[in-house]
Formats: sequence, C-alpha cells, structure tokens
Amino acid sequence: MTKTVLIADDHPFIAEGMEKAIKSVAGLRVIGKAFNGIEAIAAIKKFQPDCAVLDLSMPGANGMEVFLEAKRWSPNTKFIIVTGISAAVLFKQLYDAGIDGLFVKNAPAEQITDGILRVCAGHRVISDEVMAEIESVEAKKKLSNREVEVLNALSRGKNNREIAEALGLSPKTIDSHRTNLLRKMNVNSTAALLVKAIQTGILDVQ
Repeated sequence: MTKTVLIADDHPFIAEGMEKAIKSVAGLRVIGKAFNGIEAIAAIKKFQPDCAVLDLSMPGANGMEVFLEAKRWSPNTKFIIVTGISAAVLFKQLYDAGIDGLFVKNAPAEQITDGILRVCAGHRVISDEVMAEIESVEAKKKLSNREVEVLNALSRGKNNREIAEALGLSPKTIDSHRTNLLRKMNVNSTAALLVKAIQTGILDVQ
C-alpha cells in the first residue's frame, strides 16, 4: 500500500529535492508541501498524511512545535525531522517526546527515503549521527564536574599521581574517579573510555 508523505521545509530548493527523492521510491507518494511551520500544521491537519517530513528550523513554528501540535490533529501520522543544524539538546528533547525519525540533511538520499519507508512501516529510525549527539547529552549528564576534569587529564596522558597533584587530591581519590568513569561509560579500560568520550562528544578531538 502506498504511503502518503507531506514535506515541510522553508527552503524551496530543499523541499523540491526531497520531493524528487521521495517520488523515486516505490510505495511513497508526496501529497503536499509546506514552507513554514504554520502551513505545515494546517496541511497535516487537512491531509492526514501517513508521514510528515519536517525541517527543524522554520519560520512560524519550528519542527518541534509542528510535531507536538500537529500530532494532536493527526494522531496516526508519523513524524520525521530532517535537519541541517546540530542541536544535541533539541535532538534529545525530540527523542524523549517520541519523534519517529531523525536525520541530518547531508545524509545520502537513500538513507532518508529508506528511513521514511521504515518509519511508515512502524519502526523508529534515528540516524547514527543524531543518536551520537543524543548519547552525548545523556553521557554528559552522568558525569560530575570533577569526573570531567579527570577525564580531560587522562586524555592528555596524565597518570593518577600527576592528576592528583594538579587537582589537589589524593591518587586514591583519582583512582576512584577513574573507576566511576569506567562504570558510567560502560567500558573496561582507559583507552576504551577515551574513545567513547570522543565519540559521544564529551572530549573535543581538537
């Protein structure tokens, strides 16, 4: 059965490119486009699409606001955000609010259209790039300021004694912080800890 899709993006070039990509996929049909958040809410209420693909940053109402308002009027619609901005905290808020799909605009068109198909089939699809940002927010919340200080020192190759001297703590306390870091980040070595901290954005690779 063909699934209907509504596109909302304030950049016509992006919206037209999205429409072309979706039209090339069997099983998907674009039934409308909106170019700001208010138009998007009205169109979703009118057309009741199977899926609404929204930009995150739009005039009138942003993607989050469209999602929260429009799902009241069209409860069976699945909602996907496709964005060109990096907004880890907002991604986390969308994820917690139950958004069905999250993608970045520089992803391959096939990844996004495949994601739309999977969302229409009842799956929740979050791209790896977005999930990494969501996990970075969650990981940062787990760590105390002192643990972040120890983590940064470990990333510079400092040992327990050197870190203790720099922070005015005992080596035993630093070892305790290191143990807590391993547990909270769910890893079993300092090397794995540093890799995960970089992957989740806690440590800056610069």
